Amino acid sequence: FLAAMLPVGERGRAAWAASFSGRTARPRASLRARAVPPRSDVLIAPGFFNSSAQYAGMRERLLALGHPRVEILDVRGWEWLAPTLLGTSFAFYLDKMDAAARDLLLGPTRLSIVGHSAGGWLARIWLGEARYAGRTYKGLALAREKREDGGVTLLTLGTPHLSLEEYPFGRVEERREGEGEMSQAARASSLRFANEFCSAAALQSADLCEIICVAGQVDGGGETWGARASYRATCGKEDVRGDGICPVESAILPGCARSLVLDQVSHSPGKDKTWYGADPVVDRWDKMLP
Repeated sequence: FLAAMLPVGERGRAAWAASFSGRTARPRASLRARAVPPRSDVLIAPGFFNSSAQYAGMRERLLALGHPRVEILDVRGWEWLAPTLLGTSFAFYLDKMDAAARDLLLGPTRLSIVGHSAGGWLARIWLGEARYAGRTYKGLALAREKREDGGVTLLTLGTPHLSLEEYPFGRVEERREGEGEMSQAARASSLRFANEFCSAAALQSADLCEIICVAGQVDGGGETWGARASYRATCGKEDVRGDGICPVESAILPGCARSLVLDQVSHSPGKDKTWYGADPVVDRWDKMLP
């Protein structure tokens, strides 16, 4: 019975061999075509006066999009009070970022940091090599030491990289210690410190870091008193495009590798608002992450 099913003759044997060979080769090629590099692990860095709980939805969406690990920096809203009212440093935030990033860098994939609002420029201080409040974090050097690819992607969401910091009720100058020579502006402001020592040019110079800036803009975003005051404090103008808190022109760091402006996206979550952490919006900027 089996013999009757086999092709006979030289041409039959050749045809059978070619057919068998073709059936085995195609699946192998198909498997190679489907092979893709693993997605990055992600550390979410909350924004000014925000707490970790507000980013739970963002975390779940990033996990659903294929990132193996997604962690949120453990920050409480009240922890921002001391730097704001007393002029202390943001070391509380950077120390937590350092511990969380070190844990993620033990994994096999690249690290991406998603920094919302102030979390974006604070992440630049962690990545850089300048001594801040008595400590040098050297995040990029750490990534190079822990991982073969040694790279970090920083994606910022509505981060006021270029803020004038001219707030309506003034700003308390910081009194940080344990730092080197710098301008008076950088000594009095951590944001100015980030721009003086941790620019896009400085961080991306060795091709180990990619900075991606995402900005939102909403129709009528400058119509409320709060939005106008925030825009004026940040860029000195009221009639500008922005997400209701951060102007587009302030959210795009000069020299960043890539940027994206999202229509009808607000700075923070709220009733009848679509913000950076909404599922459809996460889907859009996540395409820029490894």
